[in-house]
Amino acid sequence: MNIMTLSQNLLLRRAMAFAGLVWMVHSENATDTTNTVSNNNNTILGNQSQSIAEQLSQLTGNSVKDSEKIMNSWLGKRQWDLTTSVQFDQEVLSRLRSLRVALLVVDFQNDFVDGSLKIGDGDAGQDPANAIGPLNELLQLNTWDLVVYTKDWHPHNHISFLSQAHNSDREMEKKDENRTLNFFDSVQFMKPIKTEQILYPDHCIQRSWGSEIHPEVYVYPKAEYIMKGVDPYLDSYSAFNDNNGRSKTELEDVLRREGIDAVVIAGLAYDICVRFTCLDAVKQNFLAAVIPECSAGLMKKGIEESESAFKKHGVAMISKEEAKGITDGEFLPNEWVQKIALAKKSSE
Repeated sequence: MNIMTLSQNLLLRRAMAFAGLVWMVHSENATDTTNTVSNNNNTILGNQSQSIAEQLSQLTGNSVKDSEKIMNSWLGKRQWDLTTSVQFDQEVLSRLRSLRVALLVVDFQNDFVDGSLKIGDGDAGQDPANAIGPLNELLQLNTWDLVVYTKDWHPHNHISFLSQAHNSDREMEKKDENRTLNFFDSVQFMKPIKTEQILYPDHCIQRSWGSEIHPEVYVYPKAEYIMKGVDPYLDSYSAFNDNNGRSKTELEDVLRREGIDAVVIAGLAYDICVRFTCLDAVKQNFLAAVIPECSAGLMKKGIEESESAFKKHGVAMISKEEAKGITDGEFLPNEWVQKIALAKKSSE
């Protein structure tokens, strides 16, 4: 009995030791397997993130590193996984791939090129004729989703004309009524509508030679035309609405009808009508870009103020070649990408 008990105990201890060894080996193998799976998952997610960054770079023309910065800003405190990868594709990549873009040519009319209100006569010394060549290169592309020309379209007694400032149907502040007025003076009209106005030479009078698109500017087939400044008592720098915001042009409706997401803008004058059209485009939730080399500005100070406003409000300043890249699907401005990528984040 005692001998049998000792033998049994010895066998039991050996069996337990063997079982323990088996458990240890199994446990180590299980840990190795778990680590391998985890490492494989991390590798897959890393490759997936890299692939997304490369796709974003192909769309925008940015480096992979810059694309990763945008992706990480979108990601926030979340982690890259299958869910966030799908979300990024749906919220950002898909939208960037499907953008509909319009080219908007602002007021490239005879009077502003070589007529009564030549932009080249301003202290900026920018001759509109120099912008026509690069602008025509863009107009001759057939890859725009829409092309729009805008025109100043003033009645003969327009409020912006110095020659009409003392008409009996309008009234200025006394200090303006009693002084000698010159071109480019700013005055305050009190009647019939209270509005501040800079006075210009007569220009772009409806159906006059000066109101026509300059003959050297390429006319895009099936383009839309927007007339602005038609109210005799209000000016309209922006192609979207008058300076007092009392009435809208047809531009926004045309862009919405055509499903346009973004507008690329060029024209005259860079520091006046182009500027306010760009800023109003952003206000109307369009992505906006401006092409300085396809535009011309009147005053140095105005150009500086315009470009400061563009940077502040997310209007991209791009080259002619970058504009071509947009239509070819090879370039998108950072301002557009960031606005789309961070849109949902800012609304949360």
